[in-house]
Amino acid sequence: MSCSVIDQSQLICNVDRLVTDVLSNNINISNVSIQLSALYLPLVDNYDSSLDYFPTITAFINSANRVVASNHSKKMRWGYYNTKNFIDNLYAYKNIILKNNIKVIEQEKVNTKKSDIYMRQMLNHYSRLLIVRVDLGYSKDTSHLVSIETFHKHLKKLRELIGKTESCFEELEGNVIALEQGHDRGYHIHLLLLFDGSRRCKDTHIGKLVGEKWQSVTGGLGSYYNCNNPQYKKEQEALGRLGIGMIHRRNPKEVQNAIRASLYLTQPDKENQHLRVKLRKMKTFTHGIYETAKRRGLHK
Repeated sequence: MSCSVIDQSQLICNVDRLVTDVLSNNINISNVSIQLSALYLPLVDNYDSSLDYFPTITAFINSANRVVASNHSKKMRWGYYNTKNFIDNLYAYKNIILKNNIKVIEQEKVNTKKSDIYMRQMLNHYSRLLIVRVDLGYSKDTSHLVSIETFHKHLKKLRELIGKTESCFEELEGNVIALEQGHDRGYHIHLLLLFDGSRRCKDTHIGKLVGEKWQSVTGGLGSYYNCNNPQYKKEQEALGRLGIGMIHRRNPKEVQNAIRASLYLTQPDKENQHLRVKLRKMKTFTHGIYETAKRRGLHK
């Protein structure tokens, strides 16, 4: 992939949105022409065949390439005729895109079920579970420096630190990790950390340390939002749905809220947050293992 100041995530999201709008008849041909002129060459320059792209991206570049090939110039003008030709080519991919959208929703449902089972096991096992949620991403000033490869590298380092359960991850008993890509937020991570509540407290402080660790892992490119900050927790408590912080097994309301809070990470109806480009076999959702030899009370 070529080095570029183009924001890879934003570019791909814009292409995905254009294709979706065209196939939904939500855009006129004049605006399609304008966006083709803005998106086609940057996508060609940044396209990497070794990556796994969402079907909307593949459909866009294949459809545009057919038009360009017939005109023998990548720098051709996207006027009415060429744009209409592009749209006609694009419709050949409509069923593939629709089937993939259904597949994404079904996978989110599977992830939701897995998360629900895992959280219930953890909440039932520990009398007190300290739950910390931190959203990890990149600032708008640095997002153009982050490709999917860079994002994956940062994620790998973070997972290594989580696995070591040292520093801010000390006494960590479990985790849930969901990867997403948004039009505004770019590549980001929803991270849920589960600590033994009999050994750790001060969830606000832990969330801050985790966020700072992410900034360190990303070499200063990263940003974070500590959901365990007092203001957010106060707002959630006022609404009767606080599901982070110290959760007591014998408090059904706290347990219910904790499960609900964790399921936000895999909501099937959360629109336009799926990764539109991935490394091959890159998992977008993972959680810890409940049945482990180190889990107290599970093995004799």
